[in-house]
Parts: sequence; C-alpha cells; structure tokens
Amino acid sequence: EEGLLLVRHLGVQTSSCFAHAPLTRFIPTSSVQDIFIHEGFRGFEVKFYLSVVVRGEEDVVVVFPNVLPRRRVLEGVWRGARTCLFE
Repeated sequence: EEGLLLVRHLGVQTSSCFAHAPLTRFIPTSSVQDIFIHEGFRGFEVKFYLSVVVRGEEDVVVVFPNVLPRRRVLEGVWRGARTCLFE
C-alpha cells in the first residue's frame, strides 16, 4: 500500500507499507523544489516514476516506489500535485 497526501501551503506526505513495515515521510512545502515524472529501465521495460526534489538533499524522493503506476496515472497525480504545491 502506497500513498501521497498533499496539503496546500503545508507540505507533502509520502507513505509506503512494504512487508508490513510502514514508512512515512513529510516534506514541508518550503523544502519542495520540484516534482516530476522520470523514466527508468527495468530489464527491457521502460518504467515511469514520480519523484519529489527536496532542497538540500542529494537524492530524490520516489513516490509509489513499489507500485510504479502507468504513465497516464502518474500524469494525473503530477498535474494535481503541481497545482496544489505551486499555485
């Protein structure tokens, strides 16, 4: 189970429960530099993933890292997230 919660003017919360080990992270809006859809390869398949760039951090935060929804689904989430965060 994985989720993304956006609260306007407050921040982003990502959550993931893998093998009964829940992991939740909150990122304040002031720390969110960008959110984007990126592509990567798994074998011969192209996989798309949603990432949050956090100011001052070297690595991005991958949203839905285990589910890896299709690009069309990610595009809808991306549009909504950008509207909420950067409006």
